[in-house]
Amino acid sequence: MQPRTILAVFAHPDDELSAGGTLARYAAAGANVTLVCVTRGEAGEISDPGLATPETLAEVRTQELLTAAKALGLSDVRFLGFRDSGMVGTPENADPRSFHQAEPAEARRRLVALIRSVKPDVVITHDVTGGYGHPDHLAAYRHVTAAFDAASDPRQFPDEGAPWQPSRLFYTAMLRSFFQKMRETLQAAGVDTSDFERPEMQRLGYEDADVTTTIDVSDYTDAKQAGFRAHRTQFAADGPFSRLDAETQRAMFAYEHYILARPVDAGPVAADDLFG
Repeated sequence: MQPRTILAVFAHPDDELSAGGTLARYAAAGANVTLVCVTRGEAGEISDPGLATPETLAEVRTQELLTAAKALGLSDVRFLGFRDSGMVGTPENADPRSFHQAEPAEARRRLVALIRSVKPDVVITHDVTGGYGHPDHLAAYRHVTAAFDAASDPRQFPDEGAPWQPSRLFYTAMLRSFFQKMRETLQAAGVDTSDFERPEMQRLGYEDADVTTTIDVSDYTDAKQAGFRAHRTQFAADGPFSRLDAETQRAMFAYEHYILARPVDAGPVAADDLFG
């Protein structure tokens, strides 16, 4: 019997942490887990100028992702080969090599080839909001969903392998209740949480009732925290979470949430298992 297989597709190094505990849990249980990063995070911010320069950031973030993946117990890490699009209004956003500028057919072709090669049972990617609206997150949502639907069609991309239909497509989901709890926890630790008051922050996340599946990753929070620490260019060592004790951090990140997107007519699904 073949092991169960998960294909997780995210836009940038560090995005995998939204599902980091889940990927670690299933990998530890014997599932095949393939992590795909669409870009190498070339347009990301640099928390400490001593860690990278704009010219070296792609290489540095690639190594950070590989280190994070190792902490999560993942050995199959791949890159899709597009460029980081940056945020709306930045020069990177207009770069024709960027992911959100990619021809939809080309993005879909690469993803269909990936699905047919890996043959996953479950695919995980960004949700319809892109989390906070990042152009690459939104592009990943669009193109991965389209590729999921196309991969089983022998008429589409016939040169990219035999058709394969994954069983399920999940979008990662952050809960509004989690953001509220996080704000309260940080406030209690004396951290400035004024950013949470911005209108766009108020719109982030989903209601608890929107979630179809919640994975208990409490046994893998240490691995997940090690993954966070690996992304040094993105998360400053003296960031707001450094004010929280280890036990509080573990409690905050003990669950990860998902919305089942395919099949559309799945009916009742297991509330605590991506394969159930």
